[in-house]
Amino acid sequence: MNFNQRFRCLTCETLIDARLGMSNRDVQPIRFACLSCGEAIEITISDYERIKIKGAERVPFKGPFDGSHPFVDIHIDFPVSFDKYVMGQTPFMKAVGRIGHENYQVHNFRLESLNHLYKKVDVLKRIIRLYGKNADLFGKLCKKEFDENLRSKDQKDLNLALYCVLAKVFFPFAMPGENADSVDLYMRIMGDLHNNKKEEFEEFIKELVETKFLKNLQKDCLEIYPQILSAELAFRPALFLDFDEEYESGLVGFRVSVDDFQTYKDLYKDISEILSRQLVLVGGINNLINRGDHNEFKDVGKQTPKNMNKFADVAFGQKSFHLDDCWYSIDSDVLDNQLRNSIAHYKAEYDEISQIITYYPRKEGIKQEKSESMYFMDFMRKTLLSYREMHRMHQLIKCLFNYYYIIYNPSA
Repeated sequence: MNFNQRFRCLTCETLIDARLGMSNRDVQPIRFACLSCGEAIEITISDYERIKIKGAERVPFKGPFDGSHPFVDIHIDFPVSFDKYVMGQTPFMKAVGRIGHENYQVHNFRLESLNHLYKKVDVLKRIIRLYGKNADLFGKLCKKEFDENLRSKDQKDLNLALYCVLAKVFFPFAMPGENADSVDLYMRIMGDLHNNKKEEFEEFIKELVETKFLKNLQKDCLEIYPQILSAELAFRPALFLDFDEEYESGLVGFRVSVDDFQTYKDLYKDISEILSRQLVLVGGINNLINRGDHNEFKDVGKQTPKNMNKFADVAFGQKSFHLDDCWYSIDSDVLDNQLRNSIAHYKAEYDEISQIITYYPRKEGIKQEKSESMYFMDFMRKTLLSYREMHRMHQLIKCLFNYYYIIYNPSA
């Protein structure tokens, strides 16, 4: 369902025509910038009837839009193009036309799941806080909210319950089969190391556990999950792009109908920091496979890390250089150290109207002349892909802990 509305910006009094496409979500917070002055206009729709407006007011009008006023298409479930109004070419019709009915059914199933799961964010936060602190309350909450039984208070069973909850909550953010494929890879690699380099492999895991690197890394990953669930509105159009082959050509500019770049830039930065540290696990295993010692990297001269500890300090964008013949493939688009550094050092600007992010990745002293740019939609897509990579490697953390508690079994 769609309905047309005309709004008057309360800041500059510009009239704006808007086509609002309805989602099945019970509450639909919509945000866009006035196309004249750039001030935020926020619309919250609940039960398809109650509408709250901030930054603008509704203006009565007759007939279809005639192009005499600026126009915005709005839909929280799909990316929306910056086009002129055409009667009948709604965001929904365009979306189905771009990806086909079968793919739309998959996307819609994800959205329906998120319509229920997003309300669980506070419960998820409590489960993560109670994990490792109060096994009884942790188990009760897992059972009550997600029907997951805590078999015992042993660490391996606490981990089992936790990761089953995460699997149930975050499947809409993953590609089908992606997590299972990752675990299969880890189990195969760890099985080979257990059979052929058991002593060296267990020294690697022992160092990760005794230094608390693995536990701290797990904790950092867990802190990201509630943020991802809280951001499900902005990720909805990014999830749609899993099926949009035209998007990969890079020729289409899309609008996101909620929030803005400032809301999510720290999330992207934090995920990048975690990815950089997760690559330490990948590097240690890679060294075991190729040279039989988790501390021995390929000799590339003075830049060669002396051990895994030194490798942890290597810059995010340079770590992959030291992963020779690597067993683990990483999407190069995720390893965007330039964007990460630009955000971290306040060298990024955002245009609310066009939703274009301009960032300055190069060292130019006080000058900022050589810029890069992307749409906010592209940024949310990149954030989603970075989260998926973080989640994939979080499965490696889970598998390493399982090996430590079940096979290595220090308490035996």
